[in-house]
Amino acid sequence: MQSVLICSAAFTFCAGSALAVETGSLELGNELSLVAAASTVAATSISSELMLAAPGLTLAAASAQVAKAAEAPAPEPATFADGWKFSAAFGLNGSAGNSENLNLRAAFDGVRKATDLDTSFGLVYSYATDKGNKSQSRGATFVRNDWSFGESPWFIYAIGKAEYDEFQAWEWRASAFVGPGYRLIKNDTTTLNGRVGAGLTREVGGPNNAFTPELNIGMDFTHKFSDRTKMFEMLNYYSSLKWFTDFRGTAKAGLDIVVDLELALSLKIGAENRYPSDLCDGFKKNDADYFTMLAVAF
Repeated sequence: MQSVLICSAAFTFCAGSALAVETGSLELGNELSLVAAASTVAATSISSELMLAAPGLTLAAASAQVAKAAEAPAPEPATFADGWKFSAAFGLNGSAGNSENLNLRAAFDGVRKATDLDTSFGLVYSYATDKGNKSQSRGATFVRNDWSFGESPWFIYAIGKAEYDEFQAWEWRASAFVGPGYRLIKNDTTTLNGRVGAGLTREVGGPNNAFTPELNIGMDFTHKFSDRTKMFEMLNYYSSLKWFTDFRGTAKAGLDIVVDLELALSLKIGAENRYPSDLCDGFKKNDADYFTMLAVAF
């Protein structure tokens, strides 16, 4: 009887031990499975973060390259025919019915900038009628060169101009001037240049059909309020070197507002005034034009 009890106790102990070992193995296996699953999730999370970070790094690098390219200076034009930027503008307004009026203005200009030479030209024509009768027919053109000297603010300018006006004492007027200039302000938003030169002027179809030596004092000013809005102003004073009481002046100012970057369209709003000190009877000294034009750059 005692032997039976001892065998039963031994069997119970062995069974319990086996069950404990089996249960421990199951728990250990479960823990190992949980650890493996956690490791898989962590690895997946890290991989996902790397995949999301890689495009960001690529985009940042691309943005840095674009910014660096934008800051790089424009390449030097290979020939004089290269590097030009052109603009064509047109404005029209009028009325019909009880009153008949028409005003139109067309302009075309170009600019070429190089290291030591800036070249610009312009053409403008204005036409107007009042009550069906012609009241204005005026055209003007110019060509100008500015020669720079490296980083020096000094430059030499030369300009040639031709004007046509049916409502002046003269019909045609041509002039040419050359002299030094100085860049008073030059930065990313503002430029201010001053000029002093001398030259000759000749009027055709009027009372003074002769060459007249003249002094030219000028100023050119631009200021960018933003990437889309720019202000411009040009002043010129001409004085006869024979009779200093005989002079004339011109002033032009306005705004250039970009309305569509993709189409390179801009709105030009401004005014231009011409004042001569000596006029024939029947002519007013102040001759002003106000204009609004739509321009396209190319």
